[in-house]
Amino acid sequence: MHLSKEELIEAAYDMTGGNIADLSKDQVLKLMTVTQFVTDICLNEIERRGELITHGGYPVVPYHSDHWAQTILTRGNNEPS
Repeated sequence: MHLSKEELIEAAYDMTGGNIADLSKDQVLKLMTVTQFVTDICLNEIERRGELITHGGYPVVPYHSDHWAQTILTRGNNEPS
């Protein structure tokens, strides 16, 4: 499955219940914690199924879209790693 930018935005809007800018700091932190937890258990499930890909000994987090959001962690990079 490959998600388009529009599909990512729509899914994010559905998951957050609206615009992130409208959430309080505590709501944003809770959302980040929950989404990280979901990412963690999804990675564990992919690993359990024997489908986790590694590159140079490091796990590759699956990301099936050409669109990504720049963050403080990625600014200055031209492509997601």
